[in-house]
This record gives sequence, structure tokens and C-alpha cells, in this order.
Amino acid sequence: MANLRKTLSETDVEVRFSVPSKWFRENLYSRFEGKYFLDLPVKDRSGEVQSFGFSVRTKGKHLKPVISRGWRKFVHAKGLKPGNKIVFVRENDPEMGTEYTVEVVKEIKLFGRDIQGRV
Repeated sequence: MANLRKTLSETDVEVRFSVPSKWFRENLYSRFEGKYFLDLPVKDRSGEVQSFGFSVRTKGKHLKPVISRGWRKFVHAKGLKPGNKIVFVRENDPEMGTEYTVEVVKEIKLFGRDIQGRV
């Protein structure tokens, strides 16, 4: 399973996280088993478990997968802004009950140089 890396848009930060359809089909679609919602616990870099609600459209031929439940709380807790990057890394942790880790990558200016910081 491939990692998901995405630069956040304004909609991703203010409303819901739009999941790229190709990644969704390759990694999560089979787990929906005919349903339109999937609760997926993920671990953040600090080891805290976040519970994200993935959902897809109930009508039409395009699924339009999104993370809605739990996403805004995560956005506020991490201080996310458009342009930050999110990385979902396939990393099974049976002890925590998670199979993905979510990382936040922010551009940081340090001594006049742009560097990337992971949160």
C-alpha cells in the first residue's frame, strides 16, 4: 500500500479533507464493503490516536472520498494552514489498533532558510 502525500487546500483546512480517488481505491475502497462510511483510527507523530471518518458519495459514479469526522479537530490541534502537507504512512501498530500514521509537514523559516518541519 502506498503512502498518501498531499498539499492542503483551503477546503481541506476549512471544511473536509478530500482524499485522492486513486489512492482511496487502491488502499481503502475494499474495506467499505458496500457501506459509505469507514471509521479509521490513525496515529499521529506524537503517538496520539486520531479517529477519522472516511466517507464516499451515496449517489453518482464518482465516489469523491473525504475525511470529515475528526478532521477539523485535528486541523485545529495541529494549527494547519493551506500549503501544509499531510502524509499518511502505512505503518501497522496492533498495540495501538492503528495501521496508518499521519504526519504534518510545515515549511519553516530558520535563520532565513526554508526548511520542512514534521509535526
